[in-house]
Amino acid sequence: MKSTPKIETKLAELCNKGILNKRTENNNYLKVSYCGTGGLVSEKWNVKIYTTDSVVCVDMKTLDDLVNDRLKAPDLSKELISIDDAGWGFPLGGVMIGICIKNSVHIQIIPVEFFRGDFFERKLYLKEYTNAGLNILNHTAFQLQKEIVDPTTHRIEICTGYINRGLKEKLREIGYDVTVTEIKGLLQDTLENKFKEYIKTLTNVDLAYDPKECYNIGMAYKAAVDWGIANAPHLLKTGWKSLHAILI
Repeated sequence: MKSTPKIETKLAELCNKGILNKRTENNNYLKVSYCGTGGLVSEKWNVKIYTTDSVVCVDMKTLDDLVNDRLKAPDLSKELISIDDAGWGFPLGGVMIGICIKNSVHIQIIPVEFFRGDFFERKLYLKEYTNAGLNILNHTAFQLQKEIVDPTTHRIEICTGYINRGLKEKLREIGYDVTVTEIKGLLQDTLENKFKEYIKTLTNVDLAYDPKECYNIGMAYKAAVDWGIANAPHLLKTGWKSLHAILI
Protein backbone atom coordinates (compact mmCIF):
# COMPACT_ATOMS: atom_id res chain seq x y z
CA MET A 1 0.00 0.00 0.00
CA LYS A 2 1.20 3.52 -0.84
CA SER A 3 0.71 6.51 1.40
CA THR A 4 -1.35 9.52 0.29
CA PRO A 5 -1.62 13.11 1.59
CA LYS A 6 -5.08 12.17 2.95
CA ILE A 7 -3.63 9.34 5.05
CA GLU A 8 -0.77 11.40 6.44
CA THR A 9 -3.00 14.40 7.20
CA LYS A 10 -5.59 12.24 8.95
CA LEU A 11 -3.01 10.42 11.05
CA ALA A 12 -1.50 13.73 12.17
CA GLU A 13 -4.99 14.98 13.03
CA LEU A 14 -5.73 11.85 15.10
CA CYS A 15 -2.42 12.31 16.88
CA ASN A 16 -3.39 15.88 17.80
CA LYS A 17 -6.69 14.55 19.16
CA GLY A 18 -4.89 12.04 21.39
CA ILE A 19 -6.19 8.95 19.57
CA LEU A 20 -2.71 8.13 18.25
CA ASN A 21 0.80 8.69 19.54
CA LYS A 22 3.71 9.61 17.30
CA ARG A 23 6.67 7.28 17.72
CA THR A 24 10.34 8.14 17.30
CA GLU A 25 12.54 5.49 15.70
CA ASN A 26 16.18 5.57 14.59
CA ASN A 27 15.49 4.77 10.93
CA ASN A 28 16.56 7.09 8.12
CA TYR A 29 14.07 5.44 5.77
CA LEU A 30 11.10 6.06 8.06
CA LYS A 31 8.99 9.15 7.40
CA VAL A 32 6.58 8.81 10.31
CA SER A 33 5.28 6.19 12.75
CA TYR A 34 2.19 6.10 14.99
CA CYS A 35 0.65 3.76 17.53
CA GLY A 36 -2.66 3.76 19.39
CA THR A 37 -3.05 5.39 22.78
CA GLY A 38 -5.42 2.75 24.14
CA GLY A 39 -9.19 3.04 24.27
CA LEU A 40 -10.47 3.40 20.71
CA VAL A 41 -7.14 2.25 19.22
CA SER A 42 -5.02 -0.36 21.01
CA GLU A 43 -1.51 0.62 22.06
CA LYS A 44 -0.33 -2.47 20.14
CA TRP A 45 -1.73 -1.12 16.85
CA ASN A 46 0.85 0.74 14.81
CA VAL A 47 1.46 2.10 11.34
CA LYS A 48 4.74 3.12 9.65
CA ILE A 49 5.12 5.26 6.55
CA TYR A 50 8.50 5.10 4.85
CA THR A 51 10.27 7.67 2.67
CA THR A 52 9.27 5.55 -0.33
CA ASP A 53 5.63 6.18 0.74
CA SER A 54 5.11 2.49 1.44
CA VAL A 55 2.82 1.79 4.39
CA VAL A 56 3.33 -1.04 6.89
CA CYS A 57 0.56 -1.55 9.40
CA VAL A 58 -0.45 -4.11 12.03
CA ASP A 59 -4.06 -4.01 10.78
CA MET A 60 -4.93 -2.27 7.51
CA LYS A 61 -8.67 -2.31 8.18
CA THR A 62 -8.17 -0.23 11.32
CA LEU A 63 -6.06 2.20 9.29
CA ASP A 64 -8.73 2.45 6.60
CA ASP A 65 -11.46 2.96 9.20
CA LEU A 66 -9.42 5.67 10.93
CA VAL A 67 -8.70 7.56 7.72
CA ASN A 68 -12.34 7.39 6.60
CA ASP A 69 -13.90 8.11 10.03
CA ARG A 70 -15.50 4.66 10.27
CA LEU A 71 -13.80 3.31 13.37
CA LYS A 72 -16.23 2.66 16.21
CA ALA A 73 -15.78 1.41 19.74
CA PRO A 74 -16.69 -2.30 20.10
CA ASP A 75 -20.18 -3.23 21.27
CA LEU A 76 -19.48 -4.18 24.88
CA SER A 77 -22.91 -5.76 25.24
CA LYS A 78 -21.62 -8.68 23.16
CA GLU A 79 -19.80 -11.60 24.79
CA LEU A 80 -16.03 -11.36 24.38
CA ILE A 81 -13.97 -14.02 22.62
CA SER A 82 -10.18 -13.63 22.96
CA ILE A 83 -7.66 -15.20 20.57
CA ASP A 84 -3.90 -15.47 21.07
CA ASP A 85 -0.93 -17.57 19.96
CA ALA A 86 2.16 -19.00 21.64
CA GLY A 87 5.41 -20.38 20.26
CA TRP A 88 5.67 -18.19 17.15
CA GLY A 89 9.12 -16.95 18.17
CA PHE A 90 10.31 -20.17 19.80
CA PRO A 91 12.67 -22.25 17.60
CA LEU A 92 11.34 -25.71 18.51
CA GLY A 93 7.97 -27.36 17.91
CA GLY A 94 4.81 -25.97 16.42
CA VAL A 95 2.68 -22.96 17.29
CA MET A 96 -0.27 -23.01 19.64
CA ILE A 97 -3.56 -21.15 19.19
CA GLY A 98 -5.81 -20.45 22.15
CA ILE A 99 -9.35 -19.11 22.26
CA CYS A 100 -10.99 -17.98 25.49
CA ILE A 101 -14.74 -17.74 25.94
CA LYS A 102 -16.58 -17.54 29.26
CA ASN A 103 -13.27 -18.06 31.14
CA SER A 104 -12.75 -21.36 29.33
CA VAL A 105 -9.60 -21.76 27.22
CA HIS A 106 -9.58 -24.02 24.14
CA ILE A 107 -6.30 -24.91 22.43
CA GLN A 108 -4.98 -26.50 19.23
CA ILE A 109 -1.43 -26.97 17.92
CA ILE A 110 -0.16 -26.15 14.44
CA PRO A 111 2.53 -28.85 13.90
CA VAL A 112 6.17 -27.90 13.37
CA GLU A 113 6.02 -29.25 9.80
CA PHE A 114 4.19 -26.06 8.81
CA PHE A 115 7.26 -24.02 9.84
CA ARG A 116 9.76 -26.01 7.79
CA GLY A 117 10.65 -26.27 4.11
CA ASP A 118 8.03 -25.90 1.40
CA PHE A 119 5.12 -25.64 3.85
CA PHE A 120 6.74 -22.59 5.41
CA GLU A 121 7.74 -21.01 2.10
CA ARG A 122 4.13 -21.28 0.89
CA LYS A 123 2.87 -19.85 4.21
CA LEU A 124 0.52 -22.79 4.65
CA TYR A 125 0.72 -22.21 8.40
CA LEU A 126 -1.61 -19.23 7.94
CA LYS A 127 -4.32 -21.44 6.46
CA GLU A 128 -3.76 -24.18 9.04
CA TYR A 129 -3.91 -21.67 11.89
CA THR A 130 -7.08 -20.12 10.48
CA ASN A 131 -8.73 -23.53 10.17
CA ALA A 132 -7.71 -24.39 13.73
CA GLY A 133 -9.27 -21.19 15.03
CA LEU A 134 -12.52 -21.80 13.17
CA ASN A 135 -12.58 -25.40 14.41
CA ILE A 136 -12.25 -24.24 18.00
CA LEU A 137 -15.06 -21.73 17.57
CA ASN A 138 -17.33 -24.34 15.99
CA HIS A 139 -16.49 -26.85 18.71
CA THR A 140 -17.14 -24.26 21.40
CA ALA A 141 -20.50 -23.46 19.84
CA PHE A 142 -21.33 -27.17 19.87
CA GLN A 143 -20.32 -27.48 23.51
CA LEU A 144 -22.46 -24.52 24.48
CA GLN A 145 -25.34 -26.17 22.60
CA LYS A 146 -28.31 -23.83 22.87
CA GLU A 147 -26.20 -20.70 23.30
CA ILE A 148 -25.44 -19.05 19.98
CA VAL A 149 -21.81 -18.19 19.22
CA ASP A 150 -21.86 -15.90 16.19
CA PRO A 151 -21.36 -12.26 15.15
CA THR A 152 -24.75 -11.18 16.51
CA THR A 153 -23.89 -12.27 20.05
CA HIS A 154 -20.09 -12.19 20.30
CA ARG A 155 -17.20 -9.86 19.51
CA ILE A 156 -13.54 -10.79 19.13
CA GLU A 157 -10.23 -9.44 20.39
CA ILE A 158 -7.22 -10.97 18.66
CA CYS A 159 -3.46 -10.65 19.14
CA THR A 160 -1.48 -8.46 16.74
CA GLY A 161 0.87 -11.35 15.82
CA TYR A 162 1.38 -12.02 12.09
CA ILE A 163 0.15 -15.60 12.33
CA ASN A 164 -3.31 -14.28 13.28
CA ARG A 165 -3.59 -12.43 9.97
CA GLY A 166 -5.61 -14.99 8.02
CA LEU A 167 -7.92 -15.86 10.91
CA LYS A 168 -8.57 -12.18 11.61
CA GLU A 169 -9.65 -11.55 8.02
CA LYS A 170 -11.78 -14.70 7.86
CA LEU A 171 -13.63 -13.78 11.06
CA ARG A 172 -14.36 -10.35 9.62
CA GLU A 173 -15.68 -11.97 6.44
CA ILE A 174 -18.03 -14.05 8.59
CA GLY A 175 -19.25 -10.82 10.17
CA TYR A 176 -17.51 -10.63 13.54
CA ASP A 177 -16.44 -7.30 15.02
CA VAL A 178 -12.69 -7.97 15.38
CA THR A 179 -10.37 -5.73 17.39
CA VAL A 180 -6.60 -6.16 17.07
CA THR A 181 -5.02 -5.68 20.49
CA GLU A 182 -2.73 -7.10 23.15
CA ILE A 183 -4.14 -10.16 24.89
CA LYS A 184 -3.55 -10.38 28.63
CA GLY A 185 -4.81 -12.31 31.62
CA LEU A 186 -6.25 -15.81 31.66
CA LEU A 187 -5.77 -16.67 27.99
CA GLN A 188 -2.20 -15.43 27.71
CA ASP A 189 -1.10 -17.03 30.99
CA THR A 190 -2.81 -20.34 30.21
CA LEU A 191 -1.43 -20.45 26.69
CA GLU A 192 2.15 -19.80 27.79
CA ASN A 193 1.91 -22.54 30.44
CA LYS A 194 0.36 -25.01 28.00
CA PHE A 195 3.07 -24.25 25.44
CA LYS A 196 5.78 -24.96 28.01
CA GLU A 197 4.09 -28.29 28.80
CA TYR A 198 3.86 -29.09 25.08
CA ILE A 199 7.57 -28.44 24.49
CA LYS A 200 8.52 -30.51 27.54
CA THR A 201 6.38 -33.36 26.20
CA LEU A 202 8.27 -33.16 22.88
CA THR A 203 11.76 -32.86 24.35
CA ASN A 204 11.65 -34.09 27.97
CA VAL A 205 13.51 -30.85 28.82
CA ASP A 206 12.35 -27.49 30.22
CA LEU A 207 13.37 -25.37 27.25
CA ALA A 208 10.37 -23.11 26.59
CA TYR A 209 10.16 -19.69 28.19
CA ASP A 210 7.66 -16.88 28.58
CA PRO A 211 9.09 -13.84 26.72
CA LYS A 212 7.54 -11.54 29.32
CA GLU A 213 9.41 -13.20 32.16
CA CYS A 214 12.64 -14.43 30.55
CA TYR A 215 15.72 -12.58 31.82
CA ASN A 216 17.86 -13.30 28.76
CA ILE A 217 15.78 -14.30 25.73
CA GLY A 218 18.82 -14.50 23.45
CA MET A 219 20.54 -17.03 25.69
CA ALA A 220 17.35 -19.06 26.19
CA TYR A 221 16.68 -19.05 22.44
CA LYS A 222 20.21 -20.24 21.67
CA ALA A 223 19.94 -23.00 24.28
CA ALA A 224 16.78 -24.29 22.58
CA VAL A 225 18.41 -24.14 19.14
CA ASP A 226 21.56 -25.92 20.36
CA TRP A 227 19.45 -28.65 21.96
CA GLY A 228 17.48 -29.07 18.73
CA ILE A 229 20.61 -29.34 16.58
CA ALA A 230 22.12 -31.95 18.91
CA ASN A 231 19.04 -33.99 19.72
CA ALA A 232 16.07 -33.38 17.40
CA PRO A 233 16.75 -31.36 14.22
CA HIS A 234 13.29 -32.33 12.93
CA LEU A 235 11.73 -30.19 15.68
CA LEU A 236 13.46 -26.96 14.58
CA LYS A 237 11.47 -24.26 12.78
CA THR A 238 13.95 -24.20 9.91
CA GLY A 239 11.86 -21.71 7.93
CA TRP A 240 13.06 -18.91 10.21
CA LYS A 241 15.77 -16.70 8.74
CA SER A 242 17.19 -16.33 12.24
CA LEU A 243 18.07 -20.03 12.17
CA HIS A 244 19.75 -20.02 8.76
CA ALA A 245 23.06 -18.58 9.93
CA ILE A 246 23.21 -21.08 12.76
CA LEU A 247 22.22 -24.16 10.75
CA ILE A 248 24.17 -23.55 7.55
